[in-house]
Amino acid sequence: MLLSYIFPPSGRAGWLSVWLLTLSLLSISANAEPAPLSLNEALARTLESHPELAQFPYRRRASEARELQAGLRPNPELALEVENIAGSGRFSGTGSAETSLVLSQVLELGGKRSQREQVARHRTDLLEREYQTARWQVLAETVRRFLQTAQAQEQIRLAELSLELARQSRDTIQRRVRAGTTNDASLQRATIALTRSELALAGARQQLTSARVSLAAQWGESQPSFERVLASLYQLVSLPDFAQVRAHLASSPELTRFLTEKRLREAELQLARARGRQDLRVGIGVKQMQDTDEHAFTLSLSMPIGTSDRNQGTVAARRAEYEQLALEEKAARVELMARVQRLYQELTVFRQTAEQLRLKALPAARDALESISRGYERGLYTYLELAEARRERLAVERDILTAAVNFHQTLVTLEQLTGTGMTGQWTLEPDAVKRAGGSSGINNDEQAGES
Repeated sequence: MLLSYIFPPSGRAGWLSVWLLTLSLLSISANAEPAPLSLNEALARTLESHPELAQFPYRRRASEARELQAGLRPNPELALEVENIAGSGRFSGTGSAETSLVLSQVLELGGKRSQREQVARHRTDLLEREYQTARWQVLAETVRRFLQTAQAQEQIRLAELSLELARQSRDTIQRRVRAGTTNDASLQRATIALTRSELALAGARQQLTSARVSLAAQWGESQPSFERVLASLYQLVSLPDFAQVRAHLASSPELTRFLTEKRLREAELQLARARGRQDLRVGIGVKQMQDTDEHAFTLSLSMPIGTSDRNQGTVAARRAEYEQLALEEKAARVELMARVQRLYQELTVFRQTAEQLRLKALPAARDALESISRGYERGLYTYLELAEARRERLAVERDILTAAVNFHQTLVTLEQLTGTGMTGQWTLEPDAVKRAGGSSGINNDEQAGES
């Protein structure tokens, strides 16, 4: 209807034009390549649909239900007691029966109910900490798989470059063979190198397919809905001072968990102490004497006999667990500091390696290959020198890619351990992911390593 309004048909020719235009538009739409997937789009999809994260709302509702259960008081009890029946003398039969109806209630002493509620609340808080830790782990894994996909894309570029260089070498050797300046053995070796480059390109494409499937699995897709990811692996951010990195350790998910667990174990210790206090049972009722047809009220008060704490073993166990947690936290802090320092040093090395190779070694390798290729056509170099120059050029490219990917992967681990996106290279905080809406520091069309 819209097309016929824009282009009014005039007879069969007009309608035929409209249908041809419609089919053309549908064909263009069907052949259009999907937009590349950005990092924050991948992170947002992970937050929405990751199977592990989807379990936590149900676990939280179960924990809140246990909080409700912990705050319930014991139910009152209603007892019926009949005395002086089926005896002897005047107590034979039921004429002298005394019937008592008693309503009793257990009064919990020592603050047991409030302590139970505190334990249940702290367990819910600990579950929230577990969710935050799991969320960081899941998002970090998404970044790692995103980087693996971007690396696979770059491997295809390098494989295509290798294939192009192999073809150039073969064509050059063919010209020299026809000119009679070289033998057929060099041409055969060049053909072998060309075949191996073609196989390497096919293998790189298969690796990209596997990487895409692995990335899409983070949000539960079995068939990826994207063809490419949008990333610039050669964009390496500057690192903050190590003192700033160290300051971020206070917000580390691994260490903040200890604060919540410390509160939980302290509450469990207080609950164990409270349970050592005996409870009081109070009852009130009415009693009826059958022989006089009179009524009287009754009052009862009972408490278990015992002067010693019947829960002292549990109290000692809870105290030991509470004191043990401090040692666990100290050991975790020392290990975390050592690991962060090691990762920071590795980041520095990876960044320097990538930059030195990209700024110095790669231009030299390109110039050397170009010079040897021109010299080989004039007979100044052998085929072995040409092949070695080509391998060296590709090796430098691959080393740059490896160093850049190692930098990003290490940075992901460092920011996961510290619990903050300190460099702004990407965003792992869920709220910031939603605000970013698909933009990220790692996303860039520019490929600094392109030939």
